[in-house]
Amino acid sequence: MSRLSDKRERLVEAGRVLIHRQGFRHTTLADIARESGVPLGNVYYYFRTKDELLDAVAHRLSAEFRERAAALESAHAEPRARLLDLLDTVVSNRNALAEHGCPVGSLTQELNKDGCGIRASVNQALIARAEWAAEQFRLLGRSDAQELGVALIAALQGIILMANAMRDPQVVAQQVARVREWVAQV
Repeated sequence: MSRLSDKRERLVEAGRVLIHRQGFRHTTLADIARESGVPLGNVYYYFRTKDELLDAVAHRLSAEFRERAAALESAHAEPRARLLDLLDTVVSNRNALAEHGCPVGSLTQELNKDGCGIRASVNQALIARAEWAAEQFRLLGRSDAQELGVALIAALQGIILMANAMRDPQVVAQQVARVREWVAQV
């Protein structure tokens, strides 16, 4: 990897981490520069605005999910097993989710309040999760797959929101267990 793309990648990763931890509004380009070890003046070479960096972070979040989905598809031939494995991943990340919320769901919620156009890439990062889940339900032969995909991701987002509000990782474990039962029966 070249030095230029390495700096860009470090900036995107620092942005992803800080935006998840602090929120978009409370994260400055100076914070991101400091976290990444890239001088602030160099940040503007890669991203002219904070919104451009946000778009890169949103694309990173989407790419990470696509990679995770591909890994689930490689690991499990059966769609229900993929969905259950996704739920296991949520439980295994319960401490971070209870502390900071969902990186995608929290960001979507924060940004949709101000209605800027750049937010479409962030929204798509969340919608892609529901579309993937819907495809798994479709593969299970469900005619209501689209609704089930949305319901699954909505349930997870609600669970994560409550765990974050209560600062209690056990909320994730307990409530995802209920969702597991539902997925097993669908």
